[in-house]
Amino acid sequence: MSAETVMQRIAASHAGQTAQLAGGAAWARRRELALARVLGHGLPDRRNENWKYLDHAKIAERAFDPAPRVTLTADRLAPCLLPLAAAPRLVLVDGHFEPLLSDADAGAGVAVQDLATLLSTDPACAMRLLREPGDDADDRYALLADAFAAGGVVIRVDASAAPPEPLYMLHVSSGSLPGTSHARVVIEVGAGAKLRLVEHFVALGDAPAFSNLAAEMQIAAGATVEHIRLHQAGTQSAQLETWFVEQQADSSYSQHFFALGGRLLRSNLNLSLAGSRAQCRLAGLFMVDGERQADLYTQIAHHGAATRTSQNFRGIASERGRGAFNGRIIVHPAARGADASQSSRNLLLTPLAEINARPQLEIHTDDVKCRHGATIGTLDPAQLFYLLARGLDPAVAQSLLTFAFCEDVITGVPLPELRRTIEELVVGRLPDRDVIRSFR
Repeated sequence: MSAETVMQRIAASHAGQTAQLAGGAAWARRRELALARVLGHGLPDRRNENWKYLDHAKIAERAFDPAPRVTLTADRLAPCLLPLAAAPRLVLVDGHFEPLLSDADAGAGVAVQDLATLLSTDPACAMRLLREPGDDADDRYALLADAFAAGGVVIRVDASAAPPEPLYMLHVSSGSLPGTSHARVVIEVGAGAKLRLVEHFVALGDAPAFSNLAAEMQIAAGATVEHIRLHQAGTQSAQLETWFVEQQADSSYSQHFFALGGRLLRSNLNLSLAGSRAQCRLAGLFMVDGERQADLYTQIAHHGAATRTSQNFRGIASERGRGAFNGRIIVHPAARGADASQSSRNLLLTPLAEINARPQLEIHTDDVKCRHGATIGTLDPAQLFYLLARGLDPAVAQSLLTFAFCEDVITGVPLPELRRTIEELVVGRLPDRDVIRSFR
């Protein structure tokens, strides 16, 4: 399908929704401008360096008309939930915040606001809160969300918040009919505040739905955020997300990322260490089999002095699965004393599987410590021989080594009950899973 045809379908879909989108004249104008910029620049494609590995045809063939609104019950959601019973829950269904499925009280010091309501009651406030995306290709889908998004959620956390349980944000694709949903998420973490956030993506049906998330997080001075992200969508779901995170002085951000489902996932993370001594740690794992694809892009910009980053990503591909990790680190002139490390290790289990790794360093000052490494290969023959020599079946030996390859990332998950769930999901993707469980 040609790029021109895709643009025509997007324009037609927007024209059919304009009357239903809230926010008044100011927001109508902002949406018109955002749409015009998308139509003028087009969506990213293989000619854009950071998008060269994504199967854009799988996005172009999706329906750009809005996903139909559905009414879900708590019973319908119950089988999808993570074992976080005591955690306050926020539920978004096809991009719309659902108060009836969410907990009214998110805990002391945590305020939650429905973005759709804010657009209707105080559009000027929504205008100030929501970052206006740029024209860069890496921000293009966020710009598309700016043109379309009718819902989402705003979360504010202040220093009085010290919840013993994480905040559980569940993104649900109803998946009953083809369609596209756009959502905006805004999170503000105040000075000295602490937040533990679990984001979970699921699909209830097998329709080829397309979800587009544009999210941003502001982390004030001295604040601490632990962010756990689990993609567990259905076999036909396509998810594209653009995250923008900005950290101020002495703040800390850690993210544990797991892509264990979905037909296609493109995840963009743009992280700015604006304040001195800000630090972040990213760890991630993707597993792709069948015809699945996961494409991860991170850009970390060191602006403040003595800032620190650490990245540890693992990828596993089998059958015709395709994966990519593209990590870019930029150290600006004022970021003296910056310390950045990046590791991308990837495992190919079958001949037709494919993974591309592209670490990048861009350094504009001499007073830094920066290192990166990337490997793509098969299981270590020496380790495999060691297990075979002790009588293990070849498939069991391969699965054991594959699981061990993942453990370095999984063990970093701070919640034991969630860590066990992720371990079980990983084991469930391996051959001889019952035998592997007996070794754990």
